[in-house]
Amino acid sequence: MIFPAAIGPRTVLASCVVAVAMAFSCRAEPLKFLTLNVWGDYFGNPVEEREAGMEAAILKDRPHVVSLQEVTPGWYASRLFPNLRNSGYELVRGDEAAALRRAAFAGERTPKHVNHEPLLYRKDRFNLLDSGVDFFHVSLQVEKSVTWAVLEDKTDGRRFVAFATHFWWKSNGIESHTIRELNARHVLWLLADIRRKWGAGLPAILGGDLNSVETSIAHEMLRQGGFRNAASSAAIRSAHCSHHGNPVRGADGKYRGSLRPPALDTPDRSIDHVYYTKGIRALRHEIGTWQEVLDVTDHSPVLVEFVLESKREKE
Repeated sequence: MIFPAAIGPRTVLASCVVAVAMAFSCRAEPLKFLTLNVWGDYFGNPVEEREAGMEAAILKDRPHVVSLQEVTPGWYASRLFPNLRNSGYELVRGDEAAALRRAAFAGERTPKHVNHEPLLYRKDRFNLLDSGVDFFHVSLQVEKSVTWAVLEDKTDGRRFVAFATHFWWKSNGIESHTIRELNARHVLWLLADIRRKWGAGLPAILGGDLNSVETSIAHEMLRQGGFRNAASSAAIRSAHCSHHGNPVRGADGKYRGSLRPPALDTPDRSIDHVYYTKGIRALRHEIGTWQEVLDVTDHSPVLVEFVLESKREKE
């Protein structure tokens, strides 16, 4: 098993539900989707001191699809992505220059204008059929974007679209909530556009740092658009908060992170989420809390196991 056997009092029943679902699935192993904010390198937190730990965090459970956030130029220049490629992963970034033109970006393109929210997928499991990237609001904050990839499962031909995204970050009340609502609307518009090409019933999985809790307006917009949150719908769900705060450099010169106090380490405070649409079933939702991952980023990885239920769209 990938996850701990005991997660609260509902574990026995939930485990039975998962076991039955897996037993009746004649397809390959459940799809493992991971989302993780890598904590950029804006705060005097060098990439080179954390890249090995980040690689280990991503590879720990060998997810099939990975959604990343805050992947700065320093991360793209690091050993992380060549090493992940050697481990069987392919990077998806989309055409950034075209995305900036669509967003009517009038400034000079500089190295900072790169996709901070790339996707990774395992080449042994999926074929990449299509991909792209959109920037939400280049005049406000160019780094916030949504990357997408239409993937085809090599085991049974089933298809879905995966999204990696990062919503607006400030916490100044209704103004910021409205910007995040517009971010969610953009994702829904993009999904509709993708479905016009790849089929109206194409399932979708979205992972990212939404900088908001599940009760906020951006989440309501996603729900109205047909998405469900794995944190509240999976048979087995984590009891932790996804955001634990910045690791702190200790006297030994190394970063150390820790969970929030128990009263604050609750799932209703999570800002990192995995959503999915009809045609997909969430089995397990887990937030990583092992020490090594607490030391390399302020966000815990969120790993969800899914079963794709929908049949392949007709050509």
